Amino acid sequence: MKYLILLSTAYAMFRMVHWTLGFSYFTQLSNLLVAGVVLWQLISPSEKAFRAKLAATVSIFVTFLVYLLVLAPVMPGGILAAYRQDHWASLCMHLVTPALTVCDFLLVDCRKGTCVRHKRDALYAAIPPLAYFLLILFLRALGVDWAGMVAPYMFLNYAAPAGWFGFRPETVGPRSAGIGVFYVLLIMLGLFLLLGEMLSRLAARISARISGGIRP
Repeated sequence: MKYLILLSTAYAMFRMVHWTLGFSYFTQLSNLLVAGVVLWQLISPSEKAFRAKLAATVSIFVTFLVYLLVLAPVMPGGILAAYRQDHWASLCMHLVTPALTVCDFLLVDCRKGTCVRHKRDALYAAIPPLAYFLLILFLRALGVDWAGMVAPYMFLNYAAPAGWFGFRPETVGPRSAGIGVFYVLLIMLGLFLLLGEMLSRLAARISARISGGIRP
């Protein structure tokens, strides 16, 4: 399954290579993160690699959720057109790779019976989104522009009417989430932590059941 993940990611990146700015989007970076962690697992499997896989799995799953529920519906042509972009590279990045990654984590990694749950596991899931937002601020400071916005995604567009702390639901659209970026960040961070906690608990249960240990 890991090789399928690498194949799906490689195809998507090949189709996206013409769009350099695209590699500043969380979608592409979360796919590359997954591919990097999978390579790490194939070359040198370890508990650290497993923790990184947990964080990468949460990131790619959020990529799937946000695109399906927030971004794809407002794309020109609708959801189906959104997944057909760049010769189906969008489908690979937003659906195929996320599905394969979750299955690989739960059905392959966790079933080795070596997962020991730690209280800090959920915190690993918060590292990618925090690092990503700092990257966006850094790129913006360098003058990078995303189709007239100060961020790649409309819900991170702090130049929209809602700004950092406002609430303007009437402005919801391709360039505005209608809510301040600060609140979006809190919601997203909470989502990552929640999914990280749920995934770490599920991983430990699967591992304990396979190894005959006691459930955490």
